[in-house]
Amino acid sequence: NTGTTKLVAERLQKKTNADIYVIETVKTYSTKDPERTQVPKKELETGNLPALKKSPPNMSSYDLILVGGPVWWYTVSTPMMSFLRDADFAGKRVAPFNTNKGGNGDYFEAFKKQAKNGIVLDGLELYQPKAGAELDKELDAWLSLIRK
Repeated sequence: NTGTTKLVAERLQKKTNADIYVIETVKTYSTKDPERTQVPKKELETGNLPALKKSPPNMSSYDLILVGGPVWWYTVSTPMMSFLRDADFAGKRVAPFNTNKGGNGDYFEAFKKQAKNGIVLDGLELYQPKAGAELDKELDAWLSLIRK
C-alpha cells in the first residue's frame, strides 16, 4: 500500500466535493516480499476474495460514482473485486480510475464485467502519478469528459 490511489481520491474529492468510501479488508496485507505479491496472486487464482471491514454504501443518492484502485497483477485488485461483488450501482454512472507502476492490463475490462448494474464510463489510467499540476490537469480533463 503506497498511498497513491488515496492521494488521487483525495484530489478528486476536493475537485468534486464528493464523499469518500475507503475499501478496507479485514486482514492486513503484508508489505514484505514475497507475501506482498504472492498473497494477492493466490487470491486471484483461487477466487478466494478478501472480506471487507464494512459493506459498500447505499449509492441511490449519487448520479456519478468514481471508483479507484491500484492495478494488481495487471487487473483489478482483489479488495476492489470484493467491493464490486458486494456493491450494487443500480443504473448509476460509474467512472473507474486506476493507479499503476507497470501497466493497465485488463483492469477496465474486468472492472466493467464486475460492476453490477452500473453504466461504466471511460476509465482513467494513472501511470505512476505524482501530486502536482500535471496530475490536476489529467484529473480535470477526465472529469470534464465523464461529467458530460
